[in-house]
Amino acid sequence: MHLAGKPQLEPKKCRVEVKASMAKDPICGMTVDEKTAKFKSEYMGKTYYFCSQMCKATFDKNPAKYAGGSGGHSGHSMQSGNCCCC
Repeated sequence: MHLAGKPQLEPKKCRVEVKASMAKDPICGMTVDEKTAKFKSEYMGKTYYFCSQMCKATFDKNPAKYAGGSGGHSGHSMQSGNCCCC
C-alpha cells in the first residue's frame, strides 16, 4: 500500500518457536518428551526419562550400566524400526 508516494511497510510477523524439552531413553535410545514422560527415574542426582515401563524397569535393575551411556538398545532389539518394548 502506498501513502503519498511512499510505500508502507507491512508489520513484521514474529515467529516464536517453542521447543519441548526432549530426552533420550538410555535403554532404547528413543526420544522422550520430559514434560509428558510417564516413566522416569532419579540416579546420582540426574533424572532419566523412559518411553515405557519396560525400559524403566531395565534401567532400575542396573542404573550404573546405562547412566551416561549411548543407549541404542543394549540388551534388546529394534523391530521394524520401532522399539521392541514400546
